[in-house]
Amino acid sequence: MALIDVALFGLPGLAIFALQMLWIPFWAAGIINGLGHFWGYRGYETSDASTNILPWGILIGGEELHNNHHAYAASARLSSKWWEIDLGWIYIRFLALCRLARVRRLAPRAVSKKGSQRIDSDTVRAVVSHRFYILKRYSQIVSARPCARRAAIPTKWAGS
Repeated sequence: MALIDVALFGLPGLAIFALQMLWIPFWAAGIINGLGHFWGYRGYETSDASTNILPWGILIGGEELHNNHHAYAASARLSSKWWEIDLGWIYIRFLALCRLARVRRLAPRAVSKKGSQRIDSDTVRAVVSHRFYILKRYSQIVSARPCARRAAIPTKWAGS
């Protein structure tokens, strides 16, 4: 990185390099890991406390989508919902169009096939690949029933 900064900017490139070496660890370890494990929303039920800080990964190259990163760490795309924006993914796609980069791994997309009643190797592979999505949907379905029943109880009987 230092050689690139000096090649591009000359002697001021050393100052730019020093600033980058101070800036990147501060944002990565301090801000992202601090906020990303404290505040936000969870797209996947991972084994840690990671959360997505914002649905728009535009300030820090997509790292605002921290829970998505923990669920599928090797994925080049951190956004998983249609409304999440990952600026880092946009950069990667642009570089791929220019043939300067190649996408190697992406998070798997869940596809359900209706009517299949038997468990085969494809089903097991799909469950293992989509375990975070399946756990998220399962928790939504299981918690929705008691919440709906609780809402149906008249308020005068709710305490008993």
